[in-house]
Amino acid sequence: MKKFVLSGLCCAGLVALLPDTGRAHGGQYRGPGDVVPPSPGGGGRTGGPAGPTTGGPAGPSAPAPSGPATGGPAGPTTGGPAGPGGGRGPTTGGGGAALEDDLTQWSFWWEFNKDPFIRLKDAVNQGGPLTGSDDFFLGHTRRSDARDSLKPTSEQILGEILPALKKAIDSTEQRDINSSCMIAMAKIGTDHPDFKLIDIFTPRLKKADQEVRETAALALGIAAIAGEDEIKLLVGLALDKEQGRAAAGGSVDDRTRAFAIYGLGLTANKTTNVEIKKRAFDVMKEMLIDDKVSNRNLKVAAISGMSILNIGTGTEAEKTLLGDTLMTLETYYLKSLGSGEQLIQAHCPTAIAKLIGRDHDKSEYYKDMFAADLQEKGKVKRASIFIPQSCAQALGMMARPYDDKDEKKSADAKYSKLLLDQWQNHKDAQTRNFSLLSLGLIGGKMNREALVKAFDKAGKDQEKPWCALALGVYSFFQFEQNKKDNTTNDESFITETLVKAFKESKTPSLTGSLAIALGLNQATEAADDMRRRLLDNIAKEDMAGYLCIGLALMNHTASKEDIRNVVAQSVRRTGLLQQAAIALGKLGDKQVADDLQKLMSEGEPNLAKLSAIASALGFIGDSRTIAPLKAMLFDDKLQDLSRAFAAVALGGVADKESLPWNSKIGTNMNYRASVETLTNGSTGILDIL
Repeated sequence: MKKFVLSGLCCAGLVALLPDTGRAHGGQYRGPGDVVPPSPGGGGRTGGPAGPTTGGPAGPSAPAPSGPATGGPAGPTTGGPAGPGGGRGPTTGGGGAALEDDLTQWSFWWEFNKDPFIRLKDAVNQGGPLTGSDDFFLGHTRRSDARDSLKPTSEQILGEILPALKKAIDSTEQRDINSSCMIAMAKIGTDHPDFKLIDIFTPRLKKADQEVRETAALALGIAAIAGEDEIKLLVGLALDKEQGRAAAGGSVDDRTRAFAIYGLGLTANKTTNVEIKKRAFDVMKEMLIDDKVSNRNLKVAAISGMSILNIGTGTEAEKTLLGDTLMTLETYYLKSLGSGEQLIQAHCPTAIAKLIGRDHDKSEYYKDMFAADLQEKGKVKRASIFIPQSCAQALGMMARPYDDKDEKKSADAKYSKLLLDQWQNHKDAQTRNFSLLSLGLIGGKMNREALVKAFDKAGKDQEKPWCALALGVYSFFQFEQNKKDNTTNDESFITETLVKAFKESKTPSLTGSLAIALGLNQATEAADDMRRRLLDNIAKEDMAGYLCIGLALMNHTASKEDIRNVVAQSVRRTGLLQQAAIALGKLGDKQVADDLQKLMSEGEPNLAKLSAIASALGFIGDSRTIAPLKAMLFDDKLQDLSRAFAAVALGGVADKESLPWNSKIGTNMNYRASVETLTNGSTGILDIL
């Protein structure tokens, strides 16, 4: 299953290490390499179709979101060294021994969780200073009310984009264009007056090409049109029952079934109809509790699908469904199973936490359960390290802020104390890192103090980047709470700590983490130093990309011109080009789309460059790009893969959702306990743009 792999927001420097090959419908990058642990029977990337067959150069990539694909983050890496966006294959040291990517790097967590922090579409759709407005001419000392949204109108979507995508998909059997058009149409999620999306997707369930089949199933879910025909088809595909078999022309393969289960979760997430949520749950429950179902992709899809059912508590029907969902997850989680299924069980704590958060009646019960398992003192003895990793994450989503030493005033203090202890003492590095990050998510004055102390004591190479990120996350949510309460909190000490460390930092990884943390902390006093470091280190693409994003996160509009210069200098640094362009979009720059369009037509028609630009245009979502992207889609002088990227970009421009569709699955997920159809750097749903 070929997926585009253009990196969007991070580690662009890895692009130089990637071979010039590509994948299909656009992907994102979640980190440098394969995050799928070996299955009991073999290597991590099992069950996926072979690598790319399009034969042209491929799109760029980096450990950030990437170009066209059907899923989310991740770049192609199946069948050998990684392709664009999916990271890289193992590198070798001086002695020729393979060196695996260090999955404990902070950048992996950021790539899976960054979307709610960046919220790029919100910035673009709300509008920023227009280049022809008073603000543009008078500078930033005078603010203008001249705002405009670049969001496409319904007339543009129905009159231009959907018809263009249908015309393109009907004109060819080419894999990349078919897959890309389906995902693009699904992201729009609206039937056209002249055709229904289900009628576009269903015939492709019978195609001989595995990528096209599973993309068609997933597209039904991304579209989230909760009609009776759509639900029946997804249920039939997921269960490999009559209606699914009829549509597929025979037995439904396990990968397509898994994608249909994810699709049911996505559809249920968007609807308020409790009956539809229950129908989706019934399918997922059957997958999880049936001992005859041994495929781990099906079970992880079922757990992930339950985690995003988005069940309210306002009616008895909702309360009953939520109770049944929690009981199903708990029952499976508490089974005594072998190490292979413990990887699957590890998805249950985070799923439960996503469903009920901090204030549900049963939150205390589950917090105690996960606290015991984090210490490996639970009722069920398990050897898998994925369990405590997930429990640390779940506590971060469920525990309330730790504000006072007096535990009578901070009822959940024991969980924060436990997480701090695990950061200091747990044998597994990833569990330590997740524990620390959870303190930032929980917040509270006592956790603030603990994080600052941890930062001061941490080692620079491995620990300090995580401490910086945790402080940034803490600051972000504190500022959000201040807005909600109309209050202010003095976080100047955190700012001073981060700024001092940034000035002293010599390593790209720490500098990148500090850049993100400073952005989340709104530490604009560091902006000038960040800009200088950016302009002096453009060749260090991963670090430079994070500096761009950090400046955008703190909304430092005075950095626009410098970041524009980075874009101009990064035609051959395609990952950095994409990150810088996204930063400009976040900053409300209305010139970036024009600049990217010019770059698209200037110089050599290099596929990596075209793919990066098309992908960035899709991320930014500027409606003024519709015409040039349509022209690119139908330009038969371009390679198929390049045209496919244009389709993905069109889908991004007209996306119905403010966050990437798969962010609801990827956020707060234990990516270390991954399976092939979830994310493997190439063919999982989180590897699709």
